Amino acid sequence: MKRKSFLFAVILACIYFAGCAPQKMYYFGNYSQTLYTFEKNQNEESLLKHKQELERVIAKSEVKNLPVPPGIYAELGYINLKANSSREAIRLFQVESQLYPESKHLMDRLIQIAKAKEAPESNLPDLSASKNTISKGTR
Repeated sequence: MKRKSFLFAVILACIYFAGCAPQKMYYFGNYSQTLYTFEKNQNEESLLKHKQELERVIAKSEVKNLPVPPGIYAELGYINLKANSSREAIRLFQVESQLYPESKHLMDRLIQIAKAKEAPESNLPDLSASKNTISKGTR
């Protein structure tokens, strides 16, 4: 009888402690390693690997039914912005802003920068006339 009670208590304790085990909140994959490699060796190859890892983190988070970690969409958007892919950057900044409302002000500012970068150069004021005026005035 004591043996059955002991066995029951052990099984009950295992079930209890398994339920108390911390659950993974986010999936980061190899994010830290690829970021470190990129920061250490800032070149196209390490940037590409880090970008691919960010995309992999997003994809695997969806497969594992986990939320994408904060900042992942923003960092991927920033990489796209630097690579002159403004539309994709804007989309990623908007997703980050929707998932993490506390980042809204920063994401709105980055969206403004991306939209300004996306605007065709024909919308920029013609500075050639002012250069001629300045150079004529100094002669």
